[in-house]
Amino acid sequence: MATIGSYSQPAIATAPRLRLDLPCVINLTDTQVEAQLCNISYQGFAVRLLEGQDPFELAQMQSVTITGIGEFAVTARWRRDGKIGLAFLSKRGARPLLDAYFARTGEYPV
Repeated sequence: MATIGSYSQPAIATAPRLRLDLPCVINLTDTQVEAQLCNISYQGFAVRLLEGQDPFELAQMQSVTITGIGEFAVTARWRRDGKIGLAFLSKRGARPLLDAYFARTGEYPV
């Protein structure tokens, strides 16, 4: 017989992140959506959608262009409360752009 109890799942370690507030553009298959970058790491980043934007299917997402950093091919990992968590499709391709940005600003994910 099973009993109902509470349990907690172990915390999943995430990569160190740098909090940022930069404009970005989500490139969809047939249009573009403006957003704001919330945070970034070597694994991916999170964006906040602007107020009043129409919802779109995450499968339409092709890439995200972040002002001052570059364009990244991404896949959506989660979506909630007007934010979308994205992972780089090619971490090897993203690394040089991220390294250049972090070196230029002197700020790194911690």
